[in-house]
Amino acid sequence: MTDAAAAQVLELERRRWEALVASDTGTLHELFAEGMAYTHSNALVDTKSSYIKSIEDGAVSYVGVDSSDEEIRVFGGTAVVTGRAVIDARAGGRVHRAVARYSAVWAQTGGRWQFVCWQSTPQPQQ
Repeated sequence: MTDAAAAQVLELERRRWEALVASDTGTLHELFAEGMAYTHSNALVDTKSSYIKSIEDGAVSYVGVDSSDEEIRVFGGTAVVTGRAVIDARAGGRVHRAVARYSAVWAQTGGRWQFVCWQSTPQPQQ
């Protein structure tokens, strides 16, 4: 079950990144749990509603994402994904690049995996 669950979560992570770059808020609504907490690398915290609204309103648009170093640990009905991401996003009329280590948490709710938490820490520029 753990290997199968890890494979499912890895696929959902891929879908989440693709949906962010495509501004596909329908998919994000489907993937995100109602109580989701999203802590950006600048310490701003979004809820599911506020995060999706910022994408719908065009306040933020993702230009590209390159994730790597992903590792998935499954604990019963919870999966923790850790990795590294280079994220290019447009906000305030400019493209900003964030290079960060992150943790993403998925939980089984209602018989399916849903995205419940994100926390990222910026990596120093080298």
